[in-house]
Amino acid sequence: MGEDATLVEVNPLVRTADGRVVALDGKVTLDDNAAYRHTERTPFTHGAGTDERELRARERGLNYVRLDGEVGVIGNGAGLVMSTLDVVARAGEEHGGVRPANFLDIGGGASAEVMANGLDVILGDPAVRSVFVNVFGGITACDAVANGVVQALELLESRGEDVGKPLVVRLDGNSAEQGRQILTARAHPAVRQADTMDGAARLAAELAARN
Repeated sequence: MGEDATLVEVNPLVRTADGRVVALDGKVTLDDNAAYRHTERTPFTHGAGTDERELRARERGLNYVRLDGEVGVIGNGAGLVMSTLDVVARAGEEHGGVRPANFLDIGGGASAEVMANGLDVILGDPAVRSVFVNVFGGITACDAVANGVVQALELLESRGEDVGKPLVVRLDGNSAEQGRQILTARAHPAVRQADTMDGAARLAAELAARN
């Protein structure tokens, strides 16, 4: 508890012939959410076996894990993102084995800054050939998400970032129709819309295979 660990496993623990008790091996998992309380660990954890993009995402407060694939994934809610990874993987089987490139959960907040940070990390990955933004509007309405996508693209373009990779957006739930209208009115050349999760996954996989 004092170290904010979620797991401390000592295996094997032995008693030697001279009566000493020795931990021969062990596994420790520390809660990243409590890292701010343990700054003494920074020299040991920063960059140690961690992907550069995961470090950048962590510094921006993003829940991001890089995977070995070609379709970038952004969603709101861990369960939805996990489901999205599954449907992208299944759709990718029809397009040369295209797979998800990452896990990125933006949670309940889809502000322009959050979306821009997420897109910046994903679009900057050279392995990513398309991006699938899958959002179910609940507390955060889909029109706010759509505005976040539009403003994020404009923000990245103003920084000189490449936003030419195709972006498939699927909005469902609270204010989904208004969100779709916002994206349609903006008509950004990189953005495609899809009505269903499976349809969006197929389109994202197809675009990734094509690019």
